[in-house]
Amino acid sequence: MYSALPRVTWAVLVPLAIVACTSATSATDLHPEGPPMIEQVRLIEVFGDNNGAERTVFGFGTHPMASAGEQHVVTSAKAGNNKLRIVMDELLRGNDLEEIECRYAIGSTAADRFGRVPLGATPDDIFRCAAAQDVLPSLCPGSNRRSVCLCQNDAGCPSGIKMDGTPSVTPKGESVGVLDRDQDGAADNTRFIQGTVGIACGAIDVPIDPILSYWTPSGNQQEPAHGGFDALGPAVVLVPAGALPTSMQCGVKFSPDVVDKDGNQVCAPLDGDITKDCTPGDTSAFRFKVEPLSLVDATGVNNKTGQSRTADVRITANVPFDPASITNITVTEAPATNYTQFTVMLGMKNEISIHWTAPGGLAATTPYTITVPTTVTDAYHQPALQPFQIAYTTGAN
Repeated sequence: MYSALPRVTWAVLVPLAIVACTSATSATDLHPEGPPMIEQVRLIEVFGDNNGAERTVFGFGTHPMASAGEQHVVTSAKAGNNKLRIVMDELLRGNDLEEIECRYAIGSTAADRFGRVPLGATPDDIFRCAAAQDVLPSLCPGSNRRSVCLCQNDAGCPSGIKMDGTPSVTPKGESVGVLDRDQDGAADNTRFIQGTVGIACGAIDVPIDPILSYWTPSGNQQEPAHGGFDALGPAVVLVPAGALPTSMQCGVKFSPDVVDKDGNQVCAPLDGDITKDCTPGDTSAFRFKVEPLSLVDATGVNNKTGQSRTADVRITANVPFDPASITNITVTEAPATNYTQFTVMLGMKNEISIHWTAPGGLAATTPYTITVPTTVTDAYHQPALQPFQIAYTTGAN
């Protein structure tokens, strides 16, 4: 596995080596002229009548080696466990996208362990700031603008224990050191910087997983033998921290701080056609719609005759429910009686159970209908397209 440092700094260190490739005719070329453009976006869609069949497609832009069915506007993006691979036509500054883990916390809480890599920093700068604690002040002084993992607390940052057993505190503005347990001179871990690139669905900003999301400066438009289209690059890979909001129109947004080597902001040309112009900062040309909230009879009792009178009925969704919305579920006992002797329990985040509380359970050989109204929603308060029903008849015992 490659070290974390080159992934962070590669876009800063080597763009000049790639600038010579500017011809639009080669799949190995990048295009550093003008603003950095989103050339493709790959994501997972559900499709067909196969109840949840899914595939990864080009939801924006095209590729000459992809079939027509693999490249189109996505109207049913998978709501759960999706990810977006945003392929760029040129390198971005990796420093604006990822940060490295420091040896000790540099902020006000123990969780504040990640720090930015300054522009111009090289692997040598990370190496000197990964040195032993006692030599950090001389090898990685805060006065060097390329030093990393600098303490940000006025009172200093706790930095372990000294040889004499007393606590060590790094003064504000000095380095606490790079986390380098394997002592290879490179940062052990990186983290995607929150707020740099995100998924926006209307007014909803979808939380992004900072560990699973990343920037990869490698790749081009040539489909690799290993990885296929999901190795095209350079690319930002966004992994939501949870599900996407169901039934919503979504897009991506880049912070104004995310730029190429010339300081240009990211934009999305119409249809991913990089021969067209786009306004720096405008990524509105890329849009996709998420699949609806869908419910499933997980117990398999719908339309069943002779069903147990006491067994719980389980209903699952394609995404987690909003726990506060799990109300107003009704049970009707034929011919038209509102049955009330049950409770509704939220088990896993995307499963509810109907539990019968009457002694002996439901009446024998009687039809029942369970109705989940559209007031039951996903975690973003998005409802299903229509009420969900399960109807079955109990057995004699």
